[in-house]
Amino acid sequence: MAWTLAYQAPGQPIEKKSLAEWGIFHVERHVLNQGTDTLTFQTDASAPPFVCEAIIEIFQNETRWFWGRITQTPCSYTADKELSTYHVSGPAWYLEHLVFQQPWEYFKDNAGGTETVYRSLCLLGQDQSGNPTSAHQCLQDILRYAQTHGAPIACGNISGFDFSFPCETIRDCSCSEAILKLLRWTPDAVLWFDYTTPQPTLHIARAAQLQTISLPLSQCSQFSMVPRSDLQVKAVVLKYEHSHSLDGESWKTITVDAYPNKTAGEGLNALVLTIELEGAHTHVQEQYVQTQPIELDSPDWWKQHFPCLKDAQDIHITDLQRSISLPRELIKGAIAPWMGCRAEYETITANISYKTPDATIENRNFSIKLCATDAASQTYQKPVFTREGAKPPQNLAKIIYDATACLRYEGQLRFEREELSHSFMGKSLSFSGGDPAWETVHLPVQEERLYLDSGTVQLKFGAPKQLGPNDLCQLMHQHRTRTITEDTHARFANQRSGSTKTYFPHMTPVVNSMIDRGHCKQLTIRDKNKKIVLNASELPEQTEITLKKFAIVENGQLKEVWIPCS
Repeated sequence: MAWTLAYQAPGQPIEKKSLAEWGIFHVERHVLNQGTDTLTFQTDASAPPFVCEAIIEIFQNETRWFWGRITQTPCSYTADKELSTYHVSGPAWYLEHLVFQQPWEYFKDNAGGTETVYRSLCLLGQDQSGNPTSAHQCLQDILRYAQTHGAPIACGNISGFDFSFPCETIRDCSCSEAILKLLRWTPDAVLWFDYTTPQPTLHIARAAQLQTISLPLSQCSQFSMVPRSDLQVKAVVLKYEHSHSLDGESWKTITVDAYPNKTAGEGLNALVLTIELEGAHTHVQEQYVQTQPIELDSPDWWKQHFPCLKDAQDIHITDLQRSISLPRELIKGAIAPWMGCRAEYETITANISYKTPDATIENRNFSIKLCATDAASQTYQKPVFTREGAKPPQNLAKIIYDATACLRYEGQLRFEREELSHSFMGKSLSFSGGDPAWETVHLPVQEERLYLDSGTVQLKFGAPKQLGPNDLCQLMHQHRTRTITEDTHARFANQRSGSTKTYFPHMTPVVNSMIDRGHCKQLTIRDKNKKIVLNASELPEQTEITLKKFAIVENGQLKEVWIPCS
């Protein structure tokens, strides 16, 4: 079995030699679910030094066994020799050292032009158009971003993530952190690399999608397994809380997604999560309007507008004239464009004959200017800004339940084998030759250590590394730091978040009334049984009487008098 190492220092060609020719020994590969794979090896003083940032590849025959980047080169000294220990990080190192960013659109000038700027403020759970997306698509977007920014990683199979989840805002997170935030919705997820492909290929799958390998316990030099029935989740209850607002008034609603159905989550070992989602927000513009009918044939309507008609009797209305036919007049409030009502200022005229206790008036001209409209008496409302709330994902409680309700086992095993090219990562284990129940279990491998010099394989299975000793508390803790997304369209300049522009009314009540339009046919000035009557109808045609000034002498004094003259 031939083991070779290909080495490429920055800016240098690739060198490929056997491990013995490089002077390499104590080779150990450590592969970790949802972590960074590492490789360590040692050389003595006679071996050529390796430099940081160099790329190495290890092959078993012609099959690649590891690919990575040298990140540490520590040296150690003893009394009789000098050793160099090298640490090599796998492809996930690039995900840990690359900040995930998303494109945001901004208006760059008043003319409406836009520009795209990448920001480390990201919205997980939406596509490039701002629509909700699945966890599968979101994982692909993160890996695609990493690929286009220098990560030498191929995207492999992503299985079991075709579900939606609450949109979440993350800030200044690496690509690795962004992926782990998505995987917390499925605690049974396994992430691993396949090094045998031309480029290291990242695979992500749920436990149910993993291939199961049966291992005979007789081959194990060390084996331990503990059933953890105390960590089984009996129910999952997700309580989606929406905070809504309407013109300063706020209230909350809650949507419950529970599995098994109708469970309240009040028993032991129930996973209960309260998840805040964006609620609906609405700004409403209001305008109160009071109107009354325009009743031109009604004496009461004319009396309302002309106090001189209050005590009039035998009122007769003739020669009505108006320019429009809107049925009502505006009394209170105002008319704004958004109300969808017509309104115009109009002057209405009529000749009115009537009697008073002192006189009989014939064909007196009355004129009134008012705001005519077709609006009704009511309060008009119009939402000038509306943002719909986020919809809760479907069946997410069942997805989490399926990942946490099964009986878990924690344990590890150790055995020796000659063939080390095969990796157990991305596989589930069952065991033969022991408890019959172990033959039907499916235990995802969480950690693998391969010692090349001795051919030793050490495997750990159980809960993922990010879950602590008490999985239930840790699961709940992971969701406490979730950041609610208040506007899922904020990334897109062409999808404005809404305007609270207020449209002010342009038509207000007005009543300007005139009698005779300043021209009276007869003016009567009365005091008890005395009166002065000026009657223009008794004058000849084309006659005009005006006041003229005359000088007179009275009692020896010069005085002025004003006399009506024609």
